[in-house]
Amino acid sequence: MSSHPKLDEKEVADRLQQLGFDTNDPEKANLLKATMDKLDKILTAKSASEAIMQDLHPAVRGRVEKLRDLQESYDRLEDEYLEEQRKLVLKYEALYTPLYEQRREIVNGKKDAEIEPVHMEGDDENEGSSSGEGGQGIPEFWACCIRANDVVSELITAKDDEVLKHLKDIRYELLGTPEGGEDKGDEEEEEEGFRLYFEFEKDNPFFDNDVLVKTYRMVDEEEGILEKSEGTTILWKPGKNVTVKVLRKKQKKGRAKGPAMTKTERCESFFNFFSPPDPEELLGMEDEGEEVPEEEMELLQEALQEDYEIGCIFKDKIIPHAVSWFTGEALEDEEGYSDEEGEEGAESDDGGDGGDDTRAQSNSQANTSDAAAEQPECKQQ
Repeated sequence: MSSHPKLDEKEVADRLQQLGFDTNDPEKANLLKATMDKLDKILTAKSASEAIMQDLHPAVRGRVEKLRDLQESYDRLEDEYLEEQRKLVLKYEALYTPLYEQRREIVNGKKDAEIEPVHMEGDDENEGSSSGEGGQGIPEFWACCIRANDVVSELITAKDDEVLKHLKDIRYELLGTPEGGEDKGDEEEEEEGFRLYFEFEKDNPFFDNDVLVKTYRMVDEEEGILEKSEGTTILWKPGKNVTVKVLRKKQKKGRAKGPAMTKTERCESFFNFFSPPDPEELLGMEDEGEEVPEEEMELLQEALQEDYEIGCIFKDKIIPHAVSWFTGEALEDEEGYSDEEGEEGAESDDGGDGGDDTRAQSNSQANTSDAAAEQPECKQQ
């Protein structure tokens, strides 16, 4: 038990009287005593939970202890479940890896000679008959996959499109495990999170990096609590940086000609994804005694959340189901799921004549039927 000194009831009563509290009133005196007893229990208890237990009738306390025993049993089972879940994830990550590698080879033309052409009604009879036609692999495969996702496509500009044509592969690994999903064991503390790899052509005209990496480190992956994200520093070639724009200041007439004044400004680009928000900048301001505006903190929080959600889209949607994004099937599935949610909401709405819901549902069905026409266009070379 805590060695906290017992409250002096007389001292407290005197102080309350000075504040206008009439301790001579029997009702108020009883209230004071009950409050003092409760405070004393809290102060002498080892914890808040012990204070709660002390306040219970012994019979009720016994029942609560039984519930505690049940909770301990549940917690043990939950730990076992999470461990089994982790092992299952690792098992299937190892099984996915060779499939991803085969996909990479097909996309980049390593398996062209082994794969028979597929003809469809309406094909030109002579199409594909000469050895040079059809190119190698699947041109702009990953660029098309990325553009097809509604969330990620909002980040892509026309300049980004030219860079993404050189994207050869996207893959991920879970932190705490090597690529392939095998467990590292208990020798080192396990990290939580994941890492994305964007592999580009080695001789691409935009930057010197072969692979751009984005890492998400988690405090608690089960709860989705992000510690920080980190991205590769992109080594842009001169004049090729699509994340900045160069502003030139016009010289006034009559002045001697000299070198033009220029400055660069950051602009919208998918490749800003590799320069994620840094919460440590604001934390540094706090350490120096500067007050961080609440609005800035909220904007940072939103930016961190959006950045993490985009990372999860790559890991959980685009990478595992890439061909479905390329063909447009994944987008149709997502739109269909959204329509079903809307229909369920309309059915559960009691009251009203339902006219607006019916019109909304009709529009939704029309949008779904036109989904193929609205797919982002992917140029096939």
